[in-house]
Amino acid sequence: MNMASNACILFVTSFSFEAKDESYMSVTKKQIADFLGISRTSVSLALNNSLSGSISQETRERILQAAKELGYKATTPRPRLCLLIINTEIDDQRYISRFDVITRAADRMQCELLLKYIPNSPDSIAQLMHFLQTTDLSGVIVRGPYTTEVIQALEQAAVSYLLQSFEEYTPAPSNYLRQIIHDHAALSYAATKRLIELGHRQIALFLGSMDLSVHIVTLRGYRQALMDHDITLDMGLVQASKEEDGYELCRRLRVYEMPYTAILCCNTIVQFAALQWHKDNSIAVPEQVSLLGFGTTSLTTASEPVLSIVRQDSDFMIQATMKQIEGLLTEDKASTIYVNKAEFIGTGTLQSPFLHRNPLTE
Repeated sequence: MNMASNACILFVTSFSFEAKDESYMSVTKKQIADFLGISRTSVSLALNNSLSGSISQETRERILQAAKELGYKATTPRPRLCLLIINTEIDDQRYISRFDVITRAADRMQCELLLKYIPNSPDSIAQLMHFLQTTDLSGVIVRGPYTTEVIQALEQAAVSYLLQSFEEYTPAPSNYLRQIIHDHAALSYAATKRLIELGHRQIALFLGSMDLSVHIVTLRGYRQALMDHDITLDMGLVQASKEEDGYELCRRLRVYEMPYTAILCCNTIVQFAALQWHKDNSIAVPEQVSLLGFGTTSLTTASEPVLSIVRQDSDFMIQATMKQIEGLLTEDKASTIYVNKAEFIGTGTLQSPFLHRNPLTE
């Protein structure tokens, strides 16, 4: 599915609404808010029967009466969320597991989920604002490199939203904002520590574009783990490629004559290419070199040997996402959850360096 288009595209999951549903055609919460001249948050609190004391009983009764007079359908089967995908291919193997967590969490919370793609184009913000103003949503989940303009559009629409990123957005502009921070520095620390515990001290790190925060925080965790274990950081072992070409990065280490016993890869696509380079150069994995990658893709199990990976604990991720979705639905105060629990899967490309002779360290 190629989504590299200049137009905003709306996708609907298999458990989403159909246009013929009468509840979809009913008056929206925003229309009720405009009719009464009050905030959409107040309308949502009243219609969702929230126990929050932030609105008076008098205001609550006014809202309920207006909703009745305007024909608001209070029997909408399930709350409607939007997964806002910003300048990111939905079928990109690097992100597919994150999308899976979100859809599973939304389904468990009995929510409909719309998928909305926002490309990097001059009119994308205008299209986003039009979408938010004309679609009745209980909340928005943002995935991808969001900008200040995106945040401003969400704030202006007065809709609760959830950011998922690698660094916290501060200060929180309002109570509409909820956050899940993927603590990739902690994940990188745990991965580097696991390699050290196996006996590796010459650990290479393969990264993508340093314009992306995920690679910056990955380097941060890697560096701290080395320092805490009295291993001198050798920046010659840290290689970055905007194209995320693991094969080329391995070739660089060979040309630079950098000895190593293990490689920590920013994702399994880089890891798979690194594995192919070692095979092509008759270097056995994991007998001579260990490879550990972040995340999971279809390459993980398609590889021979099966790739060893580290990722955010999937159960913890789902629970955190469900908790924040609950916050979107109740429009509770802004909150942030840090996800930093590592989950290691597979030993196919991991081994202690002491078990076999390694020509790359000699």
